[in-house]
Amino acid sequence: MIAEVLTSKGLEAITSDQWHVVHSRWSDAGGKRPYARGIHSEHGDRAACVQAAKVLRRQVAADSVGVPAAERDEVFVRRPKFKSLKTAKSRRADED
Repeated sequence: MIAEVLTSKGLEAITSDQWHVVHSRWSDAGGKRPYARGIHSEHGDRAACVQAAKVLRRQVAADSVGVPAAERDEVFVRRPKFKSLKTAKSRRADED
């Protein structure tokens, strides 16, 4: 089940009790957190979740032709109960 929660720092986040695919959409809202995240789908096991993420990534890639890399949507797999911020920087920037 998808739920809206708060992180330990009081920031809004989303989570699920199952493996889930998160779609992080470029919102161009300005500010420090231009990505709006939502749970695209939930799955009973990791393998099914990874497969669904691959399908979504192909769709996102097809829709992102000509879009600068810094503004492309992102897709990732999260384990059960993992909290993902509802708004965020680019995941690539978070990994630096």
